[in-house]
Amino acid sequence: MPNPINPKRLKNKATNYLARYASTEEKLTLILLKYTKKKWPEITIEEALKCVKQTVDWCREKGYVNDYDYMIMKVRAGRSKGQSAKQITQNLFQAGLSKSLISNALLEDENFFEKEFEAALIMAKKKKIGPFSLIPVTDQTERTRQMARLARAGFDYEICKNVFDYLGET
Repeated sequence: MPNPINPKRLKNKATNYLARYASTEEKLTLILLKYTKKKWPEITIEEALKCVKQTVDWCREKGYVNDYDYMIMKVRAGRSKGQSAKQITQNLFQAGLSKSLISNALLEDENFFEKEFEAALIMAKKKKIGPFSLIPVTDQTERTRQMARLARAGFDYEICKNVFDYLGET
C-alpha cells in the first residue's frame, strides 16, 4: 500500500515557499506537484493533483497567495525597471496569469500612456540612448538604430518618438 500524502507536510512546504517568494497559484501548484512526486513517487498524478489543489485553495483562503496582488506588484516593479507593457504582460503570462486579467489590469490605469513613457525614459537612461546618449544623436541612422532598440523592448512608435523628442524637463 502506497504512503498517502501528508497534507500537513504539504501545507508546511507551501507556507515555507510563500514566505520566501511571491507566487501565483499556478506556480505554487507546479512547485507542490514537483515536491509530491519527489517525496511520494508511488502516488498517482491525479491523487497528487487533488491534494495539491486542496493546499493551494487553503493558501488562497488564508491570503498567502493572491494572483491579483502578485500582478500589481510585478507591474510596479516592471515599470520601475523600464519595462514596457508588452514585456510585463509576457512575464505575467509566463507566471501563469490569464491574458484577460493582465490586460484588464493594465487598461484600468488611467495614466497608462504617461507610465509607459516614464518606463521608456528609464530604459533610455539605463541604456544611454536618446536624450541620455553620451554623444548627441545627430545622424538619422543612429537615431533610427536607437529607436529600434526601444521598439524591440516593446514600446510603440509614439512612445519612442516622444522619448527622442524629450528635452529632459523633470
